[in-house]
Amino acid sequence: MKLRSLLLAVACLLLSCHVHAQELRKADFLPKASTAFDLLTQNHSEERIVSEIKKKNVRWMTNLMSASAIFYKATQQKRYLDLSELVFKSAVREWRKDEKLMRGRDDFFALQNLTLAYEILKENERLTDEADDIMVRFADLHFEPEFVVDNNQRQERALGFVRMYNLFPDAPNAAQWKEYIDKMWDFWYRNKDVDETATLYASIHLNDIISIGIESGKGSQLKTPEIKKWFERYRDQQAPSGYMPEYGDDYFFAYNNWILVFEKMTRLTGDASFRKAAWKLFTIGYPNLDDKYLKPGWNPRQACDWATLAEVALLPSFKGKLDTPTRTSLVTTRTNRKGRTGIPDQLLLRASVEPGTPFVMSDLYASGTHQHPNLRGTINYFEVDNNPLFHGVQRHATDARHGNTVILMKEQGSGFPFDEKNSRLLTDTWFTDYIDFSSSTEISDNPAMRGMQKITFRFQGEPGEIIYIKDVRLMGTAGNQSLHDCTTLNNWSRNASLVDLGKEGKAVRVVLQDKNVCFVSLNVAADFNLNEYRYIGCDWKHEAKNGAKKSKLDFMIRAHNKVSLPGEDYVHEQVGVLFNPNTVKKAIVETREGDSYGQIVLDDQCVDGSTLQRNIVLTKEGILIMQDCLLPGKGTEDYTAGSLWQLYTLDKSGKNWFNSLGEKKKWKDRSGEEIETDQLLVYFEEQKGRSFGAQQQEYMVKPVTAFAKQKVKPDSPVVFVTIVVPHNAAWKAEDIAKAISAKTNAAQQSDIQITLANKSVLHVRVSKDGNWKVKR
Repeated sequence: MKLRSLLLAVACLLLSCHVHAQELRKADFLPKASTAFDLLTQNHSEERIVSEIKKKNVRWMTNLMSASAIFYKATQQKRYLDLSELVFKSAVREWRKDEKLMRGRDDFFALQNLTLAYEILKENERLTDEADDIMVRFADLHFEPEFVVDNNQRQERALGFVRMYNLFPDAPNAAQWKEYIDKMWDFWYRNKDVDETATLYASIHLNDIISIGIESGKGSQLKTPEIKKWFERYRDQQAPSGYMPEYGDDYFFAYNNWILVFEKMTRLTGDASFRKAAWKLFTIGYPNLDDKYLKPGWNPRQACDWATLAEVALLPSFKGKLDTPTRTSLVTTRTNRKGRTGIPDQLLLRASVEPGTPFVMSDLYASGTHQHPNLRGTINYFEVDNNPLFHGVQRHATDARHGNTVILMKEQGSGFPFDEKNSRLLTDTWFTDYIDFSSSTEISDNPAMRGMQKITFRFQGEPGEIIYIKDVRLMGTAGNQSLHDCTTLNNWSRNASLVDLGKEGKAVRVVLQDKNVCFVSLNVAADFNLNEYRYIGCDWKHEAKNGAKKSKLDFMIRAHNKVSLPGEDYVHEQVGVLFNPNTVKKAIVETREGDSYGQIVLDDQCVDGSTLQRNIVLTKEGILIMQDCLLPGKGTEDYTAGSLWQLYTLDKSGKNWFNSLGEKKKWKDRSGEEIETDQLLVYFEEQKGRSFGAQQQEYMVKPVTAFAKQKVKPDSPVVFVTIVVPHNAAWKAEDIAKAISAKTNAAQQSDIQITLANKSVLHVRVSKDGNWKVKR
């Protein structure tokens, strides 16, 4: 801890020197990066390295050899070149003994790192030609030319083959490598966008594309107005604090890689605004890094992350004077893989880009690789006073109930929004689960016709977990149509067996052998009309090896498209998910005198034919108000509507308000001081027939979901008003709740009044017709 405190103190001193320049200098970051790398690898040894190689840790051992080599180039310190040589030669030696060790988990990252290490080692006369045959063999084992798609996995592969082609242009398969590189480039460049919707993964594919362009002689194609506009979309997503908010299946917060990407964008565009973005992220991120990024020992994964900053130090100097202003409130747009342009992407609310300004992001696209389609239109990020008060509750959480939105669902009577008696954690309990196949590819001129070629069941859990599957079928308005009755093993993969469960009948049985992902295939095909059959599912249950009543099992049902397009090979979903097939009909923003407004209109909200209009007001004080106007569609008899907000913890609550002390982690400002505004109070407007509550959740960060709910009738409008108040410990939750009043009239106009901590009064009016105003 003393070392960490010293590092932070040094950081703050250096940051204060350049706070006005808002640009990174090598002295700001390289010593910190190399110190962190040294700490995280200080317990390395040849024995440990060989052990990792024998465990098929291909991804991180190749990354470690390249990271060490990059640190050598940046610092000219011999110990880094020695480490790179040790890892590289150890790997080559073991791979010669057993080439199966060349393949491992997530090894699509490996080739570009292997080639980079090879090049630097050879430049410095640490290699001759003794490893050339292994290099070519490694490349050929990882060559998958049929996979042409625009996501980070494929861009990583393409970058690896760019480097292989440059190093070994006369290799037997070099011409095929070149053909693959060109196909990959042309695939994304025709749209000048990448259909991958997650912040961290976007930084990976952006960095790869820039590197591919420069290293394959296509760099001039990255210096066009269209490409700059694409780059600006990501710059504009940056929060005023400097953090890169996450969306899709992602982590908070993506750090070093975005710094490198912004610095590369600076050189390509000649625009200093990207350099400011890198500076903002570095200066807010460094004081808030988790201990794992600076913990002494042996942690190659975290160590390699620091090499991206060493790479920044190797970039050419920049003296450009152009400084394009980052936009304030806006709706960004994107292009998908099919070439459709102008698609609403992210709704951003902020009155300024200055640090400390309140900020909200809502993911409107929620499609593409790493998509969370059931969370479209939810608020996925909220910050005030540089504190990320709402973030990161949606990693691997794809249910509509995992977002702060208004849901429509049938209550079962054992908890809301999740029915506790239907938790998929329960063992020895039969469930019916399915996927919605409507997002699959079309197979004919009839847009309702769909086809699947097989089903894959994906499991990950504890060794010895047993899963039973029955009655795999199509479901829809036409009823059920059997795909497999599960009374035989015909068409099942070999890792499935058949059992007789007595009164429960026969079932297909799967036993998990280890903690790795287990795939079980059912080779059945079907063509069908979505108007008759929209869902593909089965009945199933699971049992824990130790007989526990609850057991965590990651279970996905995946149906493979008959017509497979790049990035559209299959449709899959977790079991137990509440679907939300909504689409964005309208999205607008406006900022006036420091306050911001956004409107999102969503058709088919949770139920086909239902509409949700979300009106958002974000005041300059950081108070967030959502007026949700819901019109339930046909078929919503006996449905419940609920307005949800997830809290990290629940401290105190009243009838219609709930207060959170925030995360256990205390976020800091650029000086390293803890931010005082760290609590959040959620207040729901009272209405006749409405009830309130909170439910502890079991997914991911285990948030508490606060809610307001009521029964609905088809075509009978319902309005929920939710008020979110950030505050510090001095402003007591009970006092805040008493200081709020909210009232909505029959015309769906809501008037909110809040007496602030300084005794001033805030009046907010927001209406369904789009009118809004804030008075003080």
